[in-house]
Amino acid sequence: MNISENVWRTIGRGTVHPSEVLNTLIELDNRKGQIGLWALENELRQKLPLLRPMARPLAQAWLEATIQYRTTYYPETRLTRLWNRLVGADAPGEARTLPMAS
Repeated sequence: MNISENVWRTIGRGTVHPSEVLNTLIELDNRKGQIGLWALENELRQKLPLLRPMARPLAQAWLEATIQYRTTYYPETRLTRLWNRLVGADAPGEARTLPMAS
């Protein structure tokens, strides 16, 4: 089963054990590394506003766990912090557009 499908299955189910979250994130990291963690994070950010109100807290918990895992094992460099500021990664739910070049 795809890791993303596993995440959405737990959100649909409405419950998840913390060890299942950690094991899923470790498996994603082993398979795809930091790029896979970013992909899951972006997928959760995009779909969060579309979820039913009852499913949002668990999806938000998955998002926060993914962010915490990624920042713990892949500390941000100065360039990464600048990139996040440019694309607005710190503001969930907002459209991320890059500034236009002059």
